[in-house]
Amino acid sequence: MKKYLIAASLLLSVSVFAQKDELKALRKMSRDVFPEAKDFNDYKSQLSALESKIGAADEEQKADYYYYKGVYGLAQMKANKASAKTYLDPTIESFNKVIELESGMKKKKHSEQINNMFYPELRSELINAASALGKQQKYKEAYPLYEKVYRISSKDTVYLYNAAAYAVNSQQYPKALEYYKELQQVGFTGTVLNYTAKNPKGEVEYFGDKKVRDLYVAQQSYTEPAIYREESKKGDIIKNIALIYINQGEKEKGMAALAEAKKANPDDTSLLMAEAQIYLEAKDYENYKKAVTQVLNQGSQDPNLYFNLGVTSSKSGQNEEATLYYKKAIELKPDFVEAYQNLGILQLEGEDAIVKEMNDLGTSSKEMKRYDALKKQRDDMYKQAVIYLEKAHEIKPEDENIKNILGTLYQGLEMMDKYKALKAE
Repeated sequence: MKKYLIAASLLLSVSVFAQKDELKALRKMSRDVFPEAKDFNDYKSQLSALESKIGAADEEQKADYYYYKGVYGLAQMKANKASAKTYLDPTIESFNKVIELESGMKKKKHSEQINNMFYPELRSELINAASALGKQQKYKEAYPLYEKVYRISSKDTVYLYNAAAYAVNSQQYPKALEYYKELQQVGFTGTVLNYTAKNPKGEVEYFGDKKVRDLYVAQQSYTEPAIYREESKKGDIIKNIALIYINQGEKEKGMAALAEAKKANPDDTSLLMAEAQIYLEAKDYENYKKAVTQVLNQGSQDPNLYFNLGVTSSKSGQNEEATLYYKKAIELKPDFVEAYQNLGILQLEGEDAIVKEMNDLGTSSKEMKRYDALKKQRDDMYKQAVIYLEKAHEIKPEDENIKNILGTLYQGLEMMDKYKALKAE
C-alpha cells in the first residue's frame, strides 16, 4: 500500500514537472509578449500538451496556461484578421478565466496586463469593426461584436444596449430579447452626463470628462461650455421587450412586462411613453391617446406628443381635434414643418367628393350654379391649405412633396405667377 502511494506521488511529481517545462517553453516564446509566427506551431503544441494535464495543476499554473492560451489567440488574430472568427471567443474566455483565477491571489501576475493592454486594444478593434458594419447596415454581423465588447468589460453596458438594438434591426428577436432582459437585470438606464462646448466651427462637441472640456475652453478655442444629460433608456428597453413579445405572437407577455414595470414606477414618463408607442404601432389610437394624455398631464411640453395626437385624431376622423393638436405642436416648436404640412393637407379633407361631383355635373343652368358653388367651396379649401403649406415650404424649401402639393394648389387657384416661381426654384 505504501509503495502504491509513493508511486502515485512520483507520477504526480512527474506531471507537475512536465507542466513547468511546458510553461517555461511558452514563457520563453512569449518573451516579447507575443510569439513570433515561426513559433506558432511549437506554441500550439505546448498548449495542447498542457491541456490534458491542467486539471492537476495548481491555481497559479492554471492562470499561466489560460494566459498563454489567450496570448496565442491574440497573436493569431494580429497575424491574420480573418482568423478572428476562430480565435476571438476562446481568447476572451481564456483571459476572463485568468482574471477569475487571479482574483483570489495576492499576486496578480497577468490580470493587469490583460486589463490595461490586451483588452483596451481588443475592445477598440471590436468597436471600430461593429461601427463600420453598422454604417453598412450589416446589423446581423455587427451585433455580436458589440456583445463581445460588453463581455470584455461588464461596465460597458451601453455596448450591450447597442447589441440589442442591432439585433432588433437584423430581426434576431430572441437574441435581442435576451440582451434587453440582461440590461434590465443589471439596472442599465443609459443616463450619461456629457460636458459640451462649441468648437471653433461653432459645432457642439461632447466630452466625457469635465476637466478635458474645461482645458479646451481655457485655451479659448472652445466656447459656451454646458452640460447635457442623455435621457434614460429604461422605458425604451421595456417597450422593446414588450414589442418583441407582441411580434412573436405573445401579446399578453408583452403587456404584462409593461404593466409590471409601471406597477413599480407608476409615474415614470418613459414607461408611459413606451406604452403609448406600443399602442401606436398596434394602431390602437384610442388607448394611444389615453397614454399620451397621461404624459401631458404630468407636465410634458413635448411638441412631438401633440403632433402624434394630431395624427391619431385625424385617422379617427376627429379633424377639429387634430387641428388643435397640430397648432399646439407649432406653438411649442414654431419650425415644426410636418405639423404645418399636415394642417395643410387636413384642409383638403373631402376634396375628392367635391371634385367628383363637379365632374359629374352637366351644363344646365341649375347644374352650372351648383358647379360654381362647389368650385368656391373647393377654392376656399385650397386657399386655407396654401397658408400652411407655404409656411412648410418656407421652413423646408427642398422638400419635393410639399412643393408638388403646393404647385397643384396654385394651379387649381389659377395663381400662375406663384406656380411659375415655385417651378423655377
